[in-house]
Amino acid sequence: MSHFWDRWKASTKLDWMWWGIVTLGIILRLRQYLVNRSFWADEASLAVNIANRSYAELLGLLDYQQAAPIGFLYIEKTLITIFGNYDYVLRLFPLFAGLLSTYLIYRIAREHLGTAGLFAVLLFAISWGLVYFSSELKQYSSDVMAAVLLVFLAGNCLRENAQAKDFLSLGILGSVVIWISHPSVFILAGIGFVLVYEKIVRPKFVPLAWILGLGAAWITSFGLEYLVSLRNIVSDGFLIEYWRKAYMPVPPWSDPGWFVRVYQSFLNTGLHTHWSMSVTFIVLVMVGSLSLLVRQRSLAVMLIFPVLVALILSALQRYPFMHRFLLFLLPYAMLLMAEGIRFIYFMVSRWSRGLAFGVIAVPIVVTLWLLVPVTSWYFRYPSMGADIKPVMQYVSENRHPEDIVYVYYGSAPAFDYYASFYGLDHGNVIVGFETLHRKLALRRFYEDVDALGGNKRVWFIFSDIVDCGGCEGNMQQYFVDYIDGFGTMLDSSHAPGANVYFYEMNP
Repeated sequence: MSHFWDRWKASTKLDWMWWGIVTLGIILRLRQYLVNRSFWADEASLAVNIANRSYAELLGLLDYQQAAPIGFLYIEKTLITIFGNYDYVLRLFPLFAGLLSTYLIYRIAREHLGTAGLFAVLLFAISWGLVYFSSELKQYSSDVMAAVLLVFLAGNCLRENAQAKDFLSLGILGSVVIWISHPSVFILAGIGFVLVYEKIVRPKFVPLAWILGLGAAWITSFGLEYLVSLRNIVSDGFLIEYWRKAYMPVPPWSDPGWFVRVYQSFLNTGLHTHWSMSVTFIVLVMVGSLSLLVRQRSLAVMLIFPVLVALILSALQRYPFMHRFLLFLLPYAMLLMAEGIRFIYFMVSRWSRGLAFGVIAVPIVVTLWLLVPVTSWYFRYPSMGADIKPVMQYVSENRHPEDIVYVYYGSAPAFDYYASFYGLDHGNVIVGFETLHRKLALRRFYEDVDALGGNKRVWFIFSDIVDCGGCEGNMQQYFVDYIDGFGTMLDSSHAPGANVYFYEMNP
């Protein structure tokens, strides 16, 4: 009885640890969402498309060189149709995806990794990249949701007591997720491979008709989605050229440095680029992959296979393999890291349990030492990006009817989205010339400022300054210094990443 009681208390304590970490992840995501920061340029570009286009018009190529899964766009369009066109409404679905993903990673880690899974859930909960994208109007949070949801559903199908409803759920939700997340196709390909393999090695696994039915449903759904929307995206010459550096070189050995850059960008997306993290990550993932291939081969293949598919499509210039496009792989990497921790402890504990704790403490401490300060900083001071709303409100409150409002070209998408909220969608508003050729954009800016000469009241709005055509030093100050040569600054207002300057221009 005493032994049973001790085990029950230990289990209860462990339950609190699991749910405490999940709760922490939820709190961090809600904290960033509730700040209700302004859309930055990329978000605003997508928001303008969603707000201004009909459902049918969203099927075509989007303005501002944007691209997103059609299902994601339709969900967002439906949300603002029901609840109103507001930035916090448009961010509801990414938030939902982030919260659901936090729960699902817990379910996967606890079922397949045991106590070591706590490490994976903790990494997922506090990874600032995952927290941040849960409050961004882009599809990357829903990519992560698709990644963990599909593996979770597939895990149910691989159990000995799997039932028809498990396969039905995987078939239906898999077919739906294809429309919401582009990388879901990579994941479903891995799951399909695993199901066929299981049928071969376990003849009594499930009826072959079930597996064929899943494959037929997914292929049909993908075919329809491709015809309706995806073919426009993958054939867009602008996007192909824009992401050229994100495509795997062919042959791979022609540019070994590309793989180093991709590795660093992946770590930067959700972990840390410090050299100690680079070493810790690669060691744990390699050990975890080998261990899981032996212990749970099907799960290991589901976690690794999407990487290979994405690389192949990257070589074919069909999927950018870099930066936030790899966010969906983060939960898989974290699960493999946790498996690496589990295996190292298992092997070393054969000689000494104390030594085993000491050995696994090193990578755990290194990882948390790098991640915790970043997350705690952003919890206290949430990321605000280019917070253009306070600047636009200031202009709205102080603008005279005859005033000219000049909008820096990088600020155009955000200004376009918020203009009607602050009454800045009418009157004398000039938006700078937008082009990817930065030197040309800078020359046009010079011409615009020169043309404004003699105007007594001109407001210059700046945000999302990413380049100034090759200028050196503080980019914002560069533009201000140039305007100073043509007028006198009378007032200004500032917010994180956004500024407005009020000038009387010289004749």
